[in-house]
Amino acid sequence: MLKVIKGIVAGAILLSLTGCAAMFNGASEQAFIRSNDSDAKIYVNEAYVGKGNAVAVLKKKENYTIRVEKEGCSSTTYPVSKSFDATTLLGILIDFGVVTILLVDGLATGAWQNFDQTSFIVDPNC
Repeated sequence: MLKVIKGIVAGAILLSLTGCAAMFNGASEQAFIRSNDSDAKIYVNEAYVGKGNAVAVLKKKENYTIRVEKEGCSSTTYPVSKSFDATTLLGILIDFGVVTILLVDGLATGAWQNFDQTSFIVDPNC
């Protein structure tokens, strides 16, 4: 009987270690970045990701800035904005949100936020 109780408690702990927003929407998203100028270099947080077109994986717990530049033109910067993901509130049903919302979706994964857009058209200022 004690083994059964331990198994149930362990299962409940494992279930509570996944936040609802992280479980349903993930902790990262792909961003598709395109420039109308095929020679434009695209950077995400100072890391080069492509020329003309790029795909980048953005983690929800990080903040990002997209920069595009081309020789002879001035670079242009685009902030990547986020908003609250309402799926996070489902954690209230699991553990009143103590672990799932605050720790998992908030601090650990940042999944309580969604990127406002995941498709960008960026051009250098020529």
